[in-house]
Amino acid sequence: MTATAVASRPAVAVRGVAYDWVAVVASAWLLGGLFWDGWAHGYSLPDSFFTIWHAAFYSGFLASALVILGPAIIRAPAIGLRASVPAGYGWAAIGVLVFGFGGVFDLVWHTAFGIESNLDALFSPSHLVLGTGMALIVSGPLRAAWARRESGVPAVISITMLLSLFTFFSLFAGPYSTVLGANPRPGGGTENVIARSLLGMYLFSGLVVGCALVALRRGTLPVGAMTLLVGLNGIAMILMRGHASLQVQVIFSVVAIGAGIVGDLLLWRLRPSSDRLAALRAFAFAVPVAYFTLYFTAVLALAGTWWTVHFLTGSIVLSGVVGLLTSYVFAGSTAELPAVPRP
Repeated sequence: MTATAVASRPAVAVRGVAYDWVAVVASAWLLGGLFWDGWAHGYSLPDSFFTIWHAAFYSGFLASALVILGPAIIRAPAIGLRASVPAGYGWAAIGVLVFGFGGVFDLVWHTAFGIESNLDALFSPSHLVLGTGMALIVSGPLRAAWARRESGVPAVISITMLLSLFTFFSLFAGPYSTVLGANPRPGGGTENVIARSLLGMYLFSGLVVGCALVALRRGTLPVGAMTLLVGLNGIAMILMRGHASLQVQVIFSVVAIGAGIVGDLLLWRLRPSSDRLAALRAFAFAVPVAYFTLYFTAVLALAGTWWTVHFLTGSIVLSGVVGLLTSYVFAGSTAELPAVPRP
């Protein structure tokens, strides 16, 4: 057996769906640590750099680093560093380095300026560096599926984790920041509450539709994926924000899963693609409309709302418009612009 044959064997072991599943588990460990840390911040628990949730967070990073860089370290002497990184995991490997730098930066930042409180934690420069590294790490299985031109559950879970990272860092607004529009009416500053609620709805709509269309464009959004994408993200955010009653948590988890099921029905029935632009636009519009229709139905059933019927229905429609406009980033109009005559 030649040395070349021996060196080529690991390539088979680390370039498939089985490896993607290992990367997904490690990424879920990392993301779970982040959400545990977010849960602790939400309850204003005593915090420092050395806590059990930080231990879970950074041990998840070590697991991800081992999974992503381990094969490269083992195989690099035989086939070179670049070739040793599994296909699609190049940016994930860079993400490990970015996260490692962010961890050191975070320790220095906390030592110099103290522990962040409330929303400060989402805007701390060291945390933004960590978030960038995490985004690159958790997207590894998705990029690997793109590189192999195939789909699969690991790719769907990967983009779900990416969406969850985005919604985590924007948890100050949107449907998981609070129960939007629920009674009782705020005592003051209602205009600010309305503006924040609307912007959160628009942001959430753009994130969900944007992630779905990116996956759709690369063939990694099979029927069933929307239930995972919207449902798992909703459950993770609701559990992390677990200050609400168990009834509220269950109902809004059902809302997220239900909206995902509607999204899958639309995906199955409309078959949206760049070759079916009308179906694509309808899908992008209908997904956020379905989500917020179910969401506010639950709000009305639980507590009622202080929003007027005009504002309630209009905000749902405009969320759909955000999704619709996002679809134009995915695929523009088929109509060609007329040539501009030269002077």
